[in-house]
Amino acid sequence: MQAGISTVSRGRAPAAGTGVSANSVPVLWHLKVSNYNEKVRWALDYKAIPHVRRAEIPGRHVAVAKRFGTGTTFPVMQLDGETIGDSTAIIAALERRYPDRPLYPSDPDERRRALELEDFFDEELGPYARTLVVHHMLPDAGLTLGAFFPDLRGPRRVVARAMFPGIRRRFVSSLGISAESVERAFAKVRAAGERFRSEVQPSGYLVGDRFTVADLTLAALIAPAVAPEQFPYPQPQRDHPRLAPVREVLDEYGLIEWTRNLYAFHRGPSAEIRGTPAAAGPVSGAGAPA
Repeated sequence: MQAGISTVSRGRAPAAGTGVSANSVPVLWHLKVSNYNEKVRWALDYKAIPHVRRAEIPGRHVAVAKRFGTGTTFPVMQLDGETIGDSTAIIAALERRYPDRPLYPSDPDERRRALELEDFFDEELGPYARTLVVHHMLPDAGLTLGAFFPDLRGPRRVVARAMFPGIRRRFVSSLGISAESVERAFAKVRAAGERFRSEVQPSGYLVGDRFTVADLTLAALIAPAVAPEQFPYPQPQRDHPRLAPVREVLDEYGLIEWTRNLYAFHRGPSAEIRGTPAAAGPVSGAGAPA
């Protein structure tokens, strides 16, 4: 479960003007760079589930999530008349509705272990990996805007650069970034690396001899730091020197190569239904991702 409480709203209608029925194809409301959002996108694509994506601007997504009644974070999924918040709850719902290409092991003991690892990495790695990525990006306005606001173009990009000091303050405030929180985040990432070392099997997977939700979760949560080529959106931070301290820690535990290999083997083509425009509103509400 991602850094928050899972919520499900039944019969909640989509936001006005989306042109999407609550009972038609699945609709994913997401942030393009966020690690928890990538976790759900990957599950949808791995299962080859046709779906619509609605991208929001970081910060402005909070109001959208509140309107759906699922909390304050993304991702949010509309599926079969339900609106579901929290990446773990969304994947559980997808497993029930679309069992093909399962992410949960069929063996009860292996399933329990996979879900335990999913929860561990959600709680003990995801928020801290996010803190480190944002902290190391924030000194560079172009890098931060390119990663978190990739759809800004022309005059809107110019306005965003002018407003960047305020955007940076909102990131710092929302994520509680400080010298102490960064030090703690590095410690948490190292602890997750030790857990990875203790759990990874001779097969290269975390549970048994096949790809499961445990592998997907760990790889997705550190994807913004690793920036694998198969990540579906712009990654200006790929090999950027500002993120070198984060990559160095991940590399100590073999997580850079492991993540790149998982993406190469298991992050296949997108199942997104194209032709549905992403949100593109003003940048005044921009702030931290979730």
